[in-house]
Amino acid sequence: MTQLRDEETIKSEKKAPRLPLFPVEQMPEKTRRMILADGPTNSLNINKMMAHAENCVRHYMRLGSALLSQVKLDACLREISILRVATLCNSYYEWYQHEKMARKAGVSEEKIAGVKIWPESNCFDELEQLVLKYTDEVTLQVKSSDETFYALAEHLDHRELVELTLSIGFYNMVARFFGKHRGTDRRLELSKPKDNLRDVL
Repeated sequence: MTQLRDEETIKSEKKAPRLPLFPVEQMPEKTRRMILADGPTNSLNINKMMAHAENCVRHYMRLGSALLSQVKLDACLREISILRVATLCNSYYEWYQHEKMARKAGVSEEKIAGVKIWPESNCFDELEQLVLKYTDEVTLQVKSSDETFYALAEHLDHRELVELTLSIGFYNMVARFFGKHRGTDRRLELSKPKDNLRDVL
């Protein structure tokens, strides 16, 4: 029986996140105010985990907030792209968060489901297909093809192209942060987030 419990403990430890959430009460005042403030990227467990890098987390949060609320890029295009990044990176957390945001932005259920099987899905218009193709190329190959870039540039201006590229890069970083720290990607942001490991599903 003891041996069985030891094996179960080992399996449990392997599934647990490598990094704990940084205790809110131990954060510097400026960081704590940002993480607990209302906003599109605040009060998330990822921010509490990134707070271990106190000098970086506030800048990370500012960039994330800007990409969600201070851009010209259409919100539906942004969310389709982010969901595609989540699909390509197998990021459960990222999909969970942005599936809700995609619905709020007006992306249809058919298109949300279609992101997972694109390019087999035929529910996307020409611009959406180009955004998905660009997202695939930047995520999987780092650099997009000239063909895809210039086709997309016929629809988006320079500002929107930069915002789209920054969004793809940012959410690839988020997905890789979760992937690097085993188990983190299963941590959901519930209606009443918990600061302990029991909210790892």
